[in-house]
Amino acid sequence: MMRTQWEILDTPLVQGIKAVGVGRKGSRSMDKDLSRKVMEDIRQVDKNSPALGAFLGALFIKGVSETEQDIFDVLPNQAKEDPSVLVDWLAPDVDETIRKLCRRLITKDTLNKDEAEKLGDFLFSEEPGDVLRGMAASILRVRYETAEEYDGIRLSLEKTFSPAFQDKTPKGMPIVQIAEPFDGVDHSYILTPLLAGYIQSKGYRVVSQCAPSPGPKNIYNLFNIAEALKGTFVVSNQGVLDGNKGAFGFYVNQEQLSPALAQWIQIRRKIVKRPFLSTLERFVNPCDAHILIVSAFHPPYGEKMLTIAERAGFEKIIVVRNGLEGGIAFPLKRAAKILCSRKNARGEYERSEFEFWAEKEYNMSIPVEEKLDPPALDENIRLIQEFDQHGATDNELFDLRVKATRDGITKALSWVTQ
Repeated sequence: MMRTQWEILDTPLVQGIKAVGVGRKGSRSMDKDLSRKVMEDIRQVDKNSPALGAFLGALFIKGVSETEQDIFDVLPNQAKEDPSVLVDWLAPDVDETIRKLCRRLITKDTLNKDEAEKLGDFLFSEEPGDVLRGMAASILRVRYETAEEYDGIRLSLEKTFSPAFQDKTPKGMPIVQIAEPFDGVDHSYILTPLLAGYIQSKGYRVVSQCAPSPGPKNIYNLFNIAEALKGTFVVSNQGVLDGNKGAFGFYVNQEQLSPALAQWIQIRRKIVKRPFLSTLERFVNPCDAHILIVSAFHPPYGEKMLTIAERAGFEKIIVVRNGLEGGIAFPLKRAAKILCSRKNARGEYERSEFEFWAEKEYNMSIPVEEKLDPPALDENIRLIQEFDQHGATDNELFDLRVKATRDGITKALSWVTQ
């Protein structure tokens, strides 16, 4: 079984992040024992650690509970009344403009689009201040990012594209971009290459965004699958040619697209919980794709991701919600929800939503929803190759999931392109 080459050290600080840094609904208070252990960890940790910033940002956005009061023993005296002092305490040498934005974030303020772009310019720079990068990412996660914040940081991110991905993409068939969660799966098989090949056969160029996993899942992802399949990785927009299409479409490696974004892989492994980039990185559009296929797990994120995609300029958008592990692969024993948006002749977006439930669609009883613990990369590759060559495998559930995903996405493509 192939796993990634890194492990998250389960230090008290990491345990603290897992408690307070979950999100608006999932965060919980640490008990007194863990709080004391985290306090001792903070005494020893490098103050520029993004994990420290992530923990403190999440803690103060959540609110310091009665069992967490010991934490103030290792923080500046004024932090109890004014958490904004933590920013200067942690990173006194960072530019004042950035510190001001971070002081506002930790006091639960939101940023407008221009301010978010300035913050993004710092986040993707090589300037010192990883502790504030971790803090900003954690705060945006816990209290949820606004559309304005997403928009501003996205504009900043697009400025970091390497020159090879700033050229015009050659004319040809319409481009579909698929963007699975970058941390992969740990209970199911990835089938994205088969979906890409199928869509490509309908008269499209298909581009899949991928990168080495930033975590928190510590197993393989689409990047590992594409490498093992010897997929067609492009190193510039000029490579996205009709005549150059691989069997499973094109792949864009985030490390080639934007070294500034790729540096966040290491930061994200240290801050443990998925930050705003887990959503935002799937909306970058270097190849000028016309259609976006993306996924969302939590109900509020379906609508939010439609909005982000519309503001990013995609003309036709498909968001799969309730897919396996928050990805694009359709479940079999429950309904996948598909949210669609298309730009009409007046330049306005129209939306539609429907469900695709395999058992009802095919009028059959499916015995079980496959749950692997964990899946194996070699077996995943074997299934993809066998299905690609023969149209079926010896795994009936895998075959049925490929069929359901293809049929559901075909239905969505029909609506967005009519």
